[in-house]
Amino acid sequence: MALAVDPGPTKIPNYRNTVKKEIPAEYLQPELLTLLWIPVHAAIIGGSLFLLHSYFSWWLAPILSLVIGHSFACLGFLAHDICHGASIRIPLVREFLTALGFSAFGIGPYLWRRWHNTDHHNNTQVEGIDPDHLFTMEDYQKNPILQGLYRLSPLLRNIIIFSSFSYRMTQQTIRMMITYLRSPKSTNYNRVVLIAQFVIPIACWVTLTSLLGTQVFIWGYFVPLLVGNAIAISYIATNHFLNPLADDRDVLATSLSVTLPKWLSFLDAWHIHFGAHVAHHLFPQAPARYGRAIENKIQELYPDRFHVMPMMTALHMLWKTPWVYEDKETLIDPHRQLRYKTLGNGMNWLSRRMQKRKDREEAAKAAKAAVNQE
Repeated sequence: MALAVDPGPTKIPNYRNTVKKEIPAEYLQPELLTLLWIPVHAAIIGGSLFLLHSYFSWWLAPILSLVIGHSFACLGFLAHDICHGASIRIPLVREFLTALGFSAFGIGPYLWRRWHNTDHHNNTQVEGIDPDHLFTMEDYQKNPILQGLYRLSPLLRNIIIFSSFSYRMTQQTIRMMITYLRSPKSTNYNRVVLIAQFVIPIACWVTLTSLLGTQVFIWGYFVPLLVGNAIAISYIATNHFLNPLADDRDVLATSLSVTLPKWLSFLDAWHIHFGAHVAHHLFPQAPARYGRAIENKIQELYPDRFHVMPMMTALHMLWKTPWVYEDKETLIDPHRQLRYKTLGNGMNWLSRRMQKRKDREEAAKAAKAAVNQE
């Protein structure tokens, strides 16, 4: 009687080398044109602040807050792109433009390089190392606030969690600042830079808007900051929170790309194609405008490993699933003992309509393949 042989862990393909050979070299070269978004958003924010100061009205103020907040988020996406060297690779210019783009959030270029470029990108979804992965059962058992949150009804819990999107980026920024301030790897100079790059830009925004009037500060900075947080976190939460944890850095397993609804698809360029997140994790230095083209090639080469879904579907799945890992491949509601599989491990996110469309596409491919064989 033959014994079953354990094939062992599946070998992770060398995605970068394979994809790099299949895409034009220009896809990986700095793209200065992206920087033209800076004067566009400067004009939008400046014009909106002028209207708030000179023509304030209660019906116009919320609209202008949304407009300014959207530009804050867009500049944050741009700063993220710049900090990776996708636009310009002259260090001093790159640092200045990164600081400018992130200024409303108080995220300094030193903090972002250390937190995002180094710790997150080099350890994506690696338990206990990636600073941005979701909670584990170990975190849950040590955190009474988290335990209390999961004793609430799922509806109330999700209202609280999704409401936190309005400040979560700022909260995580402060948490990472404290982490690095306490780190023995940080020098006193590093600590001064961390504090200065957080305090100075926020002080400038508060001073500028306050000088224009209290109403301008509220509707021109405070409320827009909440809006900017919500937009940024809506993307960041979908990037990885439905994916499994990992020991190996399997980019296609640990990252998710999202697409906007057709009626909002024009915003993909405004958001610096931040939704093309798998391409970004494979080639962080690649200009964002090539992200979707790179992902077309990734999907062609690795159709069973590449994950992409509509953004609204991804947010819906985040609403349905708990935010605690029982193990690397399973999300759990610890209080109700409800378990959900992660992407690539059994998560079923396709609607009936999407499943039917997928079945039709696969049937068409099979028919075409059969004709070619004949």
